[in-house]
Amino acid sequence: MIKLISTAFFQAAMMVLGQLLLKLGMQNMHDFTLTWSCIRNQVLLNWGLMVGVILLVATNLLWLYMLKVYPFSIIYPLTSVGFVLGMLGGMMFFHESVVWTQWIGVLLIMGGCWFIVK
Repeated sequence: MIKLISTAFFQAAMMVLGQLLLKLGMQNMHDFTLTWSCIRNQVLLNWGLMVGVILLVATNLLWLYMLKVYPFSIIYPLTSVGFVLGMLGGMMFFHESVVWTQWIGVLLIMGGCWFIVK
């Protein structure tokens, strides 16, 4: 059970870090358009976007491993830990404010995860 929980937490943490890097990369961009010059000049040379994409690919590979090894009815709900990590990441890296109702939501999510693995 410890391996399951640690793998799920690691996968969620990698996913959130990848998303945080994508957000950071997008904040560092000027105007975003789907043109070759924008992709070449702003996307491919943007380290936040590139590392974020690599992390998300690695996250999906780990997810495939988890789908093979663990019951779906347990691992899929455990991905909700990513919501908690995402909120904390938004606070730490982007100085976003979090209200008390969001903290209650976090406690409910964590309580749900606890019941799932029991």
